[in-house]
Amino acid sequence: MALVTAKEANEAQYPTTPRASMDEALMPGLVSKSLDRQCRKGFCDFVDAVFPNIYYTYSTRVELPWFEIAQYDRGAGIAMQWAFRSLGTLQIGRVNGDQRQILASQEMYGRGLRYLVQAVKNPATVGTEDTLGAAILLGIYEAMNETGQNSWLLHSRGISHLLRLRGAKSHASGYGRTLLLSFRGLLVYEAFTRGEACFLESEEWRSTLPETLEDEERRGTSCGLGQLMDYAFNEIAQCPGFLAKTKSLVASSRTTDAEREDLISAINSSREVLSDVEIQIMAGVKADHEGNKKESQAFFGLIPPSIKDASVKFTLEGVHSGIALLRQLSVVLMSDRNRQKAVTPWLKVDPCKNEWKLIKNAGEIAQAQKDNRLHPTGPQQQGSATIWHDRIALAMGMPEMV
Repeated sequence: MALVTAKEANEAQYPTTPRASMDEALMPGLVSKSLDRQCRKGFCDFVDAVFPNIYYTYSTRVELPWFEIAQYDRGAGIAMQWAFRSLGTLQIGRVNGDQRQILASQEMYGRGLRYLVQAVKNPATVGTEDTLGAAILLGIYEAMNETGQNSWLLHSRGISHLLRLRGAKSHASGYGRTLLLSFRGLLVYEAFTRGEACFLESEEWRSTLPETLEDEERRGTSCGLGQLMDYAFNEIAQCPGFLAKTKSLVASSRTTDAEREDLISAINSSREVLSDVEIQIMAGVKADHEGNKKESQAFFGLIPPSIKDASVKFTLEGVHSGIALLRQLSVVLMSDRNRQKAVTPWLKVDPCKNEWKLIKNAGEIAQAQKDNRLHPTGPQQQGSATIWHDRIALAMGMPEMV
């Protein structure tokens, strides 16, 4: 990881903060409140630039959105503070085209990692929300500004451990719910990349959905689209496991008919749920297009008008890809049952190889969708709404089928 030199640290400047030395930015005891606020504002600008659609789709539903977490000093752990600073400074550097600020953000990221390691090693802080929050923010930094090839996978694995340590109930509402929504798509994507099941497919995590929806109803923040996205995610979270199990059964000479039939039944059941979600989403979109204000309001709720198109588009992309994958797996398993050995080629590929067409490189930017037109009002974006990370987050980690 590249670090700023002492000379560069002293010379680096922040916008609207003339002659502010990097010594002030890199020493917690000397960081002024105004500079810290500027970094947190930079973090909010980062979200607007890189994750506008996923953020504004969920921010009106959760009890504690990220902008509130960033804007108010809640006595967060020092790892969290450096995580905010690293992303905020990265965004400032990118907007200004200032490589020194980007290098400074890497130094801040490194400090955040060191404090995160200390928090994880401490039994009193390992399970706190701020420790998990810091891990998520630093994981996002790594995904956006990789310090090593696929190093974001290490962060993702660590985040998985922290989530499981805290348990599903801790993420059904409140701050914990925000943290889960912020990274769950990448956790599914990670599982696809590793060729293994995602822990979010387990009944412990799936069973918290009723509690989550009840909490949103109680607070008056629920909407039809949000509920359908959560139901869809419960099914999509199973897809990496279905893929891994299908590969294992097809490759094994000891697979029994009962094992194969059980898997086919589970896959078809999940596909039926996703198909029903698709129908209900299309019904909500139709009501909106036809000007049915009551049904449109119930469907979109508090989701900003500027985000509605992208929320629907990328959610449906994930749903459609999930249905297509499950359909393929069902066909492969039925062919295997009939002892037809002409297996689809991608089932033979090692899951981490680049040739596996279901998986795109984690740093790849998706091609712009010409028919994706967002409304001119609403959150201001400094970057393209089709950036890969935002897209894969709204698609719930489901890679686009090719």
